Amino acid sequence: MEKIKETPLQTELVEIRRHLHQNPEVGMDQPATKDFVWQKLVEYGYEPLACGKMGITCTIGQGEKTFLLRGDMDALPLNEDTDLPFRSENGAMHACGHDMHTTILLGAAKILKEREAELTGVVKLLFQPGEEILQGAKDCLEAGVLENPKVDAGAMIHVFPFKDLPIKNVFVAPAGTFMASADWYEIKVEGVGSHGSMPEVSVDPINVATKIYDALQTLSAREISSAERFVLTIGEFVGGTPGSSNVIPNSAYMKGTLRTLKEEVRQQIKKRMVEISESIGQAFGAKVTVDFTNGCCSNEIDQKVTETVKAGLEEVFPANVLQHSPLAVPMMGSEDFGEISHQIPTTTMFITAADTELMLHNPKIVLEEEVLNFGANVYVEAALAFLESV
Repeated sequence: MEKIKETPLQTELVEIRRHLHQNPEVGMDQPATKDFVWQKLVEYGYEPLACGKMGITCTIGQGEKTFLLRGDMDALPLNEDTDLPFRSENGAMHACGHDMHTTILLGAAKILKEREAELTGVVKLLFQPGEEILQGAKDCLEAGVLENPKVDAGAMIHVFPFKDLPIKNVFVAPAGTFMASADWYEIKVEGVGSHGSMPEVSVDPINVATKIYDALQTLSAREISSAERFVLTIGEFVGGTPGSSNVIPNSAYMKGTLRTLKEEVRQQIKKRMVEISESIGQAFGAKVTVDFTNGCCSNEIDQKVTETVKAGLEEVFPANVLQHSPLAVPMMGSEDFGEISHQIPTTTMFITAADTELMLHNPKIVLEEEVLNFGANVYVEAALAFLESV
């Protein structure tokens, strides 16, 4: 790539990324990360503002149009299993690349300061917590992230491993639904415990829970059209106490995720999950509750914004913009940036950041720092392309 060479900024971004990687924080509780990012923005000449519980915003430029750039900051509650000298040892890990995203956005902030005279509008930066738990975007929206100034459009970057693809390529998502919605749920079954020899005086919650489990599988087979893509997963099933093989427990529970591409399908399935679960509980004498704990909308890509951004990137990085999707689109993975995409026109960009078969969220994943400077410039060029568009 000819337009971006090894620079002092790349060296600085590597240092930032390694600090963030070695000191991950999860969820909405990210005081050290927030303080670190805040101080960097002040160092670069910004006047950062708090956004919600732990987010940060700042702006640069003047004009009628405002473009939002978002970077997520949170890690996963995962023990890192790499040989990196700056690996995390606190029980959390940036296995999804959010340390890279935060670093890339800080790089964009510094470049934008250097190129401020070129701006024909306003660029608003959002450093967001809580993406992995699907809470951060909603919290920032409630705090007014799209106001003062009013945001017209926005973009996010996600680094991604692609086997057999060179790093430092960018894929701009096609228009339409790009990523699925997500809902986390918990189904609690309250029965009546008993001695294992006397099931007739119990209401066995494990028996009830297994029937709910089986019944939910019929949603895709018999209730929702085969033309609709969705994924209903039960990833945790707990009933009884280890070592208590002769005890019928009082309760059992299941936890899982629901992912859909259409909002009407999402709401229909959630409604039927509650009806089916509660009805089975009633039939067998158990009390069943279904709670949807966290969730986010699908990630929608606006055609005009994505075409504008892609054209701008192709002009600056003609050899680095992928013309064909390396992913099956739409993806069933989720991004809480989807909440923002339902409020303003947005686009999403993926940057090839590792040539490996390992996926994100793997404790062994290693992402290449060589993409940091490139990613920062991609953000800048995306913002300039939108602000300069008619």
